[in-house]
Amino acid sequence: MGDGPVDEAPVDLPSTYSEAFWTELRRAFSPPYEAPLVVVLNAALVSVCWFLLPVPWQDLIFSVHGVLAFPIVLSVWMLADVPATNLLGSDATRMLAAIDDPDALRRLIYAKNAVLWLLVAPASSLVALAVGLAYDDWDRTVVTVIGILVIPIGSLGIAAWLGILYPYHTLSLADRWKHRRPVGRMLVRWITLAVLPYAIVPVIVNALAAPAFLAWMLTSGRWGVRIPAGDLAIGVAATIVLSTAAFFLGHRAGLRMIHRRRTRLIEYLSHPELG
Repeated sequence: MGDGPVDEAPVDLPSTYSEAFWTELRRAFSPPYEAPLVVVLNAALVSVCWFLLPVPWQDLIFSVHGVLAFPIVLSVWMLADVPATNLLGSDATRMLAAIDDPDALRRLIYAKNAVLWLLVAPASSLVALAVGLAYDDWDRTVVTVIGILVIPIGSLGIAAWLGILYPYHTLSLADRWKHRRPVGRMLVRWITLAVLPYAIVPVIVNALAAPAFLAWMLTSGRWGVRIPAGDLAIGVAATIVLSTAAFFLGHRAGLRMIHRRRTRLIEYLSHPELG
């Protein structure tokens, strides 16, 4: 880990959303492969917990059950990690270069969200389709796939606030341990911020899915009763509207937060030794 400011060489910022997306996609599949590794590890973790843990433990971890619940939970867990939250700290050089250019900053953030969505939503949707094929439940499967494709978008707009308020540099474990003093800043703060997305992102997703849950309650009168596909579709449609609004309004609020915190963010992002 260096003990000076981040590289101040000129940075070429993407001038279009297309350029930003392809640049971010190439970056995701270049060392250290942060986003793909996080997504794969989270998918493995939720699969192990879902299929191998005893039922009492599953009940403690998962609030929903059922064959079509698995791909939904899978998508949420794959999103619930630092690529959805630590947008600034994981790309400090480019974010610093764009911090006074709201349009460039928006392109960078949208591109990061798009790549993360691409890593999560299609794979989770394929799992849902496989479940639908196995159980011949196509009406509910189609609605579930639509929800998987759209609902996470809204969560990304709000989850980014955590990384704006509390960013951190993506240091290697060896460097972070070598420079672990002060422990509170280098280890405790980092571990806390790395774990928080697992609590925050599911809450955001549940809030965005509230219309679907409301349709469930109004239709069946209680949890655990199968909701008719048509009523579920209405709930998911309302959720899609809410999720789309959450994405754009969430990022708009995030850009305002960056503007208000500009001085503190520049000071922090410029110095990797701050942890």
